[in-house]
Amino acid sequence: MEFCPECSSFLSPQKDGKKKILVCQSCGYTKRLTSKTEEKYRYGEKIEHIPKDEEVVVIDEKLLEQRTMPTVRAICAKCGHKEAYYWQVQTRSGDEAMTTFYRCTKCSQTWREY
Repeated sequence: MEFCPECSSFLSPQKDGKKKILVCQSCGYTKRLTSKTEEKYRYGEKIEHIPKDEEVVVIDEKLLEQRTMPTVRAICAKCGHKEAYYWQVQTRSGDEAMTTFYRCTKCSQTWREY
């Protein structure tokens, strides 16, 4: 671990093309690493995920046609029918409860319960 000689902030390792450097996030100071010193550092690359504009399909229509999904008594807000398919998905972090999805067996209205 090295610190900036100008402002005493932490120098973080980065890649500058094929060169490996240490960069101060506060003042912008850079230090070029030699082949001996670059072995001390690990370099990661930030991967940015671009969300798709497509609708996420949570349940396949073919699966609904087979009528193999479990059902439960639940009142549909759209048509008032009292039976719905249900399934659970971990939509948030692992230490939080699963999200339960419901789909009306009559009109296919889908809703969720956290």
